[in-house]
Amino acid sequence: MQRTITLVVLWLLAFCTMARSTSQQQAIVLPPSQARHALEQCSRESPQSDADGIWTISPATIAQLEEDLSKLSALGSPHGGIAASSAWDPRDYFRQYAGITIHGKKYVSINALHDSPIYIDGQDATRWQREPVLACDGGDSFWGVLYDPETKQFSQMAFNGAI
Repeated sequence: MQRTITLVVLWLLAFCTMARSTSQQQAIVLPPSQARHALEQCSRESPQSDADGIWTISPATIAQLEEDLSKLSALGSPHGGIAASSAWDPRDYFRQYAGITIHGKKYVSINALHDSPIYIDGQDATRWQREPVLACDGGDSFWGVLYDPETKQFSQMAFNGAI
């Protein structure tokens, strides 16, 4: 019973940290069936060719990832851009999380977009919660990065190509 309560509390914590103060959801975990598709980027590097599996991300992993997001501002982009500025905040972006494995090691792949999903897909503003957003170009408005839940570190940050 105590374990069930603990899991519910962790789930609620993860859910609460993913919601903005305006209660607009900023981050979601993509369904496992869509995880690999999130890696199919056309204007930035992604670990697509190295990915060899998918896994289900736990609420505790999401809670820790959200807590560690501030570490991202220290990473640079190979193209310069927004990462060169210390003023950017990854929490300002809509984030899609996908559990992938690379050579058997678990990672969370983050696919992020700055603009509200309503502008990207005006027909269905909630589509981004079910399917990865794939954008060609877009510059600093779109980025991706890997999170290692074991070491709590981010790597392979990449921004989309210029508009």
